[in-house]
Formats: sequence, structure tokens, C-alpha cells
Amino acid sequence: MNKCSNQRGFTLLELLLYVSIMSIVMLATVTFFGTIITSRVRNQSIAEVNDQGAQAMDLMLQTIRTATSITTPAAAGSGSSLTVVVPTSSQSPTIFNLSGTALQIKQGAAAAVSTTSNKVQITSITFKNLTRSGTTGIVQVSFVMKHYNPDNHNEYDFQRTFTGSAEMGL
Repeated sequence: MNKCSNQRGFTLLELLLYVSIMSIVMLATVTFFGTIITSRVRNQSIAEVNDQGAQAMDLMLQTIRTATSITTPAAAGSGSSLTVVVPTSSQSPTIFNLSGTALQIKQGAAAAVSTTSNKVQITSITFKNLTRSGTTGIVQVSFVMKHYNPDNHNEYDFQRTFTGSAEMGL
């Protein structure tokens, strides 16, 4: 004797429809989170360059403002190194220069110290001595800083040019 039983289950069409809908939802979710992660990494790269560039520029301009004279570059000249005489004898002369891709400061007889982290690189730096006869020393600083990106990922690729100037004795 065969009894028909009411079996509950999914038809093949229902199962395929369910799998298709879930695949679309999962794809959209993964794409959304991938975009968020890429944006977060990009924003961190931008913030790192902006923060370290502003900090380096502030340090150099403040040192120029407190300096008593400019040794290099000579008046109306430019160069990749800045040497200034500061009032504190133990910190004089103060020298800013590029060592590889890191900005360094050397104060007096102390060893040179890097002012930037290994997360950023300075690709070029120029110090222009804009001093004219009868004026106090004026220096213009310009450098290009970029985020360190050894694997060439687009989300880490960011660079910015920083430019500033300062007058001694202010």
C-alpha cells in the first residue's frame, strides 16, 4: 500500500532563484566593503603626507624665524641644503638637508636626526635665499612629499608640493 505523503521542499527553480539573489547580494556587499577599505587607505595616505609635510615645513620656517643669519645658500642663491646660525650656541649651526628621501636636521655638534617617518618620501627640496641688501634674511622653502608606495598600489599613490617662506628675526 502506497501512501502519498506531503513532502515539503524547494523546487529546482526556487533553489536557483534563491542562489542567484544571494549571489547578487553578496557581490554588492563585497564591492561596497572593498570600496570603503580602498577609500580609507587612500585617506590615510593623504593625511600622512599632509600631516608630515606641514610638520616639516613648520619646523623649518620656525627655525628660520629664530635664526640670526643664513650661511647657505648664499644671498640670491638656492640649494638643496639650508644652514642657519641660531641664538642657542649648542644648536648652531642648524642644517636642514635631504638624506636619501628623508628630511634631516643637524643642530650643532649633535648627530643628524630624521624629521620625517619612513611612511613618506621627499623627492626634491629647494631652499632659496631671497635676502637683498638692507633687508633681513628671507628664505623660501619648497619640497615635494609623497607617500611611500613600494608596491605601486593606486590607493597609496599621493604626493603634494609644500611651499613656504620665512623672514629672520620675526
